[in-house]
Amino acid sequence: MGRKGGGRAGFMKANRKGGPASDEEEEVAPQQAAKAQTQEAAKPTEASATAKSEAPAAPAISKKAAAFLVGSGDGSSDDSDGDEVQDRSASGETRGQMVQRHKREVKIVKEQVKRLGKKGKDEAAKLESEMKTRHAAELASLAPAGGSSGGAEAIALADSLYAATLNVGGDDAAPKKEKKLTKAQQRREKQAQKDAEREARIAAENAELGETERMVEEKALKKVLAPLGLGVKDIPPDGHCLYRSLEDQLNRLPENGATTVLTAAGCEDELSFMSLRQIAAEYMRKNAEHFKHFIGDGDLTTTENGDASTGDADTAFEMYCNEVENTAAWGGHVEIEALSRALKSHIQVFSAGMAAVDVGQEFKEQGGPTLQLCYLRHAYGLGEHYNSVKHRPKKVTFEGDSSSSEEEEEE
Repeated sequence: MGRKGGGRAGFMKANRKGGPASDEEEEVAPQQAAKAQTQEAAKPTEASATAKSEAPAAPAISKKAAAFLVGSGDGSSDDSDGDEVQDRSASGETRGQMVQRHKREVKIVKEQVKRLGKKGKDEAAKLESEMKTRHAAELASLAPAGGSSGGAEAIALADSLYAATLNVGGDDAAPKKEKKLTKAQQRREKQAQKDAEREARIAAENAELGETERMVEEKALKKVLAPLGLGVKDIPPDGHCLYRSLEDQLNRLPENGATTVLTAAGCEDELSFMSLRQIAAEYMRKNAEHFKHFIGDGDLTTTENGDASTGDADTAFEMYCNEVENTAAWGGHVEIEALSRALKSHIQVFSAGMAAVDVGQEFKEQGGPTLQLCYLRHAYGLGEHYNSVKHRPKKVTFEGDSSSSEEEEEE
C-alpha cells in the first residue's frame, strides 16, 4: 500500500517515540520533580545546584531509617522490581528516592546554616524545623492506608536523617579554645600546689609523731591569747615570717592606716614583706652606732690574725644589713626594734609560758598603732617562727543550744 516506514521496524520506532519510557527514563522524571520541589521548599542559593548534581556519601543512620531503604538500593539504581512493592508519591517518587532526596536537602540546609553563622541562629532554626516537618509529611504520605504507626515512623525517620546528616557547625568547625592561664595565674597555682603539698607533709609528720613539742606549745599559746579574744594567724615558714606577720597586721589597720604608717617611715613603695625588709635595713644603716652593738661575734669578719678591727666590724654590719634587705634571712628582736622605731608603732609579741614583750610602748602612748605577733620556739624543724594574730569574736549561743560554745576564729 506504499506505507512509508511501515512494518516491524516502523512499529519499533513508533514505540520508542511514544511508548512507555525505559527504566532509566522512568527514574529521571521523579528526580527532576524532586529537584523542583526542593527549590520551592528550601530556596537554595546558586551554590545548591552543585550540591544537587553531586549527591554526598550517605552518613550512618538509624536502623529504622535503614529499613526504609531496603529494596531501593542507593536510590539511584533501577527500581523496576522495587516499584512493584513500594509506595510512590504523587509525583511518582519511590520511598528510596525520596529518602535520598531528603539527604541532599539536609546537606543544602546545612550549608545555608553555616553561611548564616551565629547571628542567624533564629533563621537557621526556622529552616531546619520547616525542613523536618516537610520531610515527615512527605514520608507520611507514602504510609499504607489504614496504618496506625505510619506517621510516627515517618517522623522518626525524618529525625534520624536529620540527626545523622545535619551537624550545625560541622565536624570542621573550629574547636573551642580553652582559656589560657596567664603567667601570674600559673605562678599562683604552682605556689598554691606547693603550699598544699607542704601542709600535707606537715600533717602526715604530726600524725606519726603524735603530740609533739610544737603541739604542746601551740596549746599553751592559745591559752594565753584566748582571754584577750585573740587567735593565731598562720604565716608560711619561708624565712620572711616576721615581715609577713607585720604585713598582715598593717593590712588589718583601719582604712589608709597602712599607707599612713609607711609614709611616716619615708617609704613610697606599696606595702609588702620586702618593703618592710628595706625599711628595717635602711633604719639600721642610719642608726648604725646603736644597732652595731647587737651584732654578735659570729656576724663579724676577722683579719688574718683573728682580731676584729673597726673596719671589719663596719663591713660585717653592712653585710648584715644587706642580708636583711635582700635575702630570706630570719628576723628577730633587732629587726623588730628597727621596724618599731621606723614605723613609729607599738609591737607586742606573745609567746607560750612568758609575758608579752612590748617594743615601742612610747608610740602607743603617742597614738600610734599596735601590731601584735606571736612567737613559737618549736614551730617547725628549723626552730623559731613568727605568726600573726587575729581577733576571735565569741560565738553567739541561745538557750537550749547544745552546740559547742567554742569561739569562732575570724579570718
